[in-house]
Amino acid sequence: MKLKIQSIKNYFKSKKNKGQEPVFFEKIGDQKTSRDEMLKNIIKALKKNGWTIKK
Repeated sequence: MKLKIQSIKNYFKSKKNKGQEPVFFEKIGDQKTSRDEMLKNIIKALKKNGWTIKK
């Protein structure tokens, strides 16, 4: 199996070349952000984009 890793810039460029747009892309944290804080940021981003969370 071959796995190709590309940078964010290349990802968006390849999407644009294919005529596709990413649904949404938001930064949820960086290396110093705690895991719990990233989870909260992911949940906020998903809710903002119309997703519902079921527990």
